[in-house]
Amino acid sequence: MTGKNESIKALTDRLARIVNKHSRIEEMPIQTGENAGFSAREVRFIYAIGQQDMNNVKSIGDMMGVSKSAASQMIGKLEKKGLVSKDRAQDNDKEVLVSLTKKGRRAYEAHKEFHERHLRTFGERLEEFPDSQLAIAVAILATAETVVDERIAELFGE
Repeated sequence: MTGKNESIKALTDRLARIVNKHSRIEEMPIQTGENAGFSAREVRFIYAIGQQDMNNVKSIGDMMGVSKSAASQMIGKLEKKGLVSKDRAQDNDKEVLVSLTKKGRRAYEAHKEFHERHLRTFGERLEEFPDSQLAIAVAILATAETVVDERIAELFGE
């Protein structure tokens, strides 16, 4: 195996480990103050919806990297828990707009604090790297995401 191939294998192995570790986190319920017991996936959807209120289902799916159908299923689950509300767009009866309820907004704020703390820690750890190396890392991750997107399209027709 060439040096470059070894580096690519090491990179893909590391990415796989990170994904596996992240999957473990995704399975654990997250405490958000009074809103205890939400899955990490639910909280991530709440956070995405809270970033820009009144999103349509497709844009939420795009933000989360999931199909419109998967986004719609999660939004339905969140609606049953009283975290989001759905309304028809005034200018388009087919478009469903999603916004957070008061309960959803409280869960969003609790997670936003956690998220900002995580980003601060991650940012502090990355401070030692020059901008040029960070730009390379971003490009590598963008390539990895494209490969995963192609694999999803191949497997699921998305």
